[in-house]
Amino acid sequence: AVAERYKKFLDDYQFFLMERPQEPPSDCDTDFLARAEIEALDALEVRGAYVVGISAGGMVAQKVAAARPDLVKKLFLGSTAAKTSEKAAAIFKRWALLGEQNKAAELYQDFAAAVYSADFYNKYKDAILASLDGATSADLKRFAIFARGIVGFDASALLPKIQCPILAVGAGQDKIFGADAASQIASLAGGGARAFTYKNYGHAVYDEAPDYPDKILAFFAE
Repeated sequence: AVAERYKKFLDDYQFFLMERPQEPPSDCDTDFLARAEIEALDALEVRGAYVVGISAGGMVAQKVAAARPDLVKKLFLGSTAAKTSEKAAAIFKRWALLGEQNKAAELYQDFAAAVYSADFYNKYKDAILASLDGATSADLKRFAIFARGIVGFDASALLPKIQCPILAVGAGQDKIFGADAASQIASLAGGGARAFTYKNYGHAVYDEAPDYPDKILAFFAE
């Protein structure tokens, strides 16, 4: 699905998709994931990358860009935050608990209802839930580890250290991070950052908005 939605990137860019570890440690957090991504980029001998970080991936991307300015030339942050709020933390803890209790159906419902706008979810509910179905017990435990790992995330002090241009894109109906998350990132990051917020989409605006890939490409082409 990712390859299909972003296939136009391949016309101008070499594309690397960073996946999370299959067997993460129980205390896996964004610091651990950032170190893993830095190791991967070093192994690939990548410098000056145009980085897209979405949701939890945006949290990791902020830490990578702050720690290693040589690795990141431009940073697109979508549906993410500078800091996990109490509201978001409660959501992540609830998801983690459902995963740990192997309550797959409840987790699918809760996750989908939270990330998609009400209109989109109601229209495509059956397809969305079908796409999430099939997770094994191990998959749910792994998901729970990652969910707990972002509960204490806070990059507020790191954002001013990021040297590359940043475009933070959020959504007016984001039930997880809120409508102001993108503008908060830009405000903390300073002069090299700006924000854009889609008014009528949810947290999963990256799936909902037809022009989302084009917005990324336009930023990279500047």
